[in-house]
Amino acid sequence: MNKYSQSIALICLGVASQAVMAESDIASQFKTFGNITLANDYRFRGISQTDNEMSVQGGLTLAHQSGFYVNLWASNVDLFEGNSIEMDYFLGYQWQINEKSTLDFQYIDVNYPGTEGIKPDFTEYALLYQKNSTFKDGDFFSLGANYSPDFALQTGDEIYLNIAASYPIYNNINIISTLGYTKVKGEDEFLMLFGEPNKDHYLDYKVGLTTEISGIKAELSWIDTSIDTNQKMVKDKFYVSLSKSF
Repeated sequence: MNKYSQSIALICLGVASQAVMAESDIASQFKTFGNITLANDYRFRGISQTDNEMSVQGGLTLAHQSGFYVNLWASNVDLFEGNSIEMDYFLGYQWQINEKSTLDFQYIDVNYPGTEGIKPDFTEYALLYQKNSTFKDGDFFSLGANYSPDFALQTGDEIYLNIAASYPIYNNINIISTLGYTKVKGEDEFLMLFGEPNKDHYLDYKVGLTTEISGIKAELSWIDTSIDTNQKMVKDKFYVSLSKSF
């Protein structure tokens, strides 16, 4: 091998080494994590999506160190003819305000594949503020706002506001609570979606306990809404779930 060949070989080795290092550096900028949940119901803003039956849910997130992330999430549902699953994806950016607070900007796409004759799919834009350890290590507080320009079943504008909190009361036992407010375009749309006439908004609320044992999170909560109909999907219920993060 002459000196020119040796030089070229060394250059190629150097470029290849740099490429491997660059790939390694790029890979180190990302992290993945997920979760799986088994519950006695799937409640979305207080409304059962599984006809008050069992649900299996799972999510996977790919996050970049810059704060951008992509999340895929799915659950079984019992809502529409020809459909048995909900599949969503989130595109988001999380701004780290300080060591205790974050602000998330999200685009959410909610899909019900296989549904026949109607269009339940919709998109939302969300802003979510979260803070932890405000009064005590391990406490949590969040405040969120969601907007959909064309909500489920093409019912037009929808706004959802939510406040949630968690507070440790003994060892790894936490008391949790949420309060949500949903406002849809009008009374006709509200009747179509939730079955109650002469109304265009409702409240949902939850209070309960969570704990974690051997990496498995358990929740026992009571969930209800202010919707006044005979439909069991909006009636109060004790919610039980087990979830595992990985």
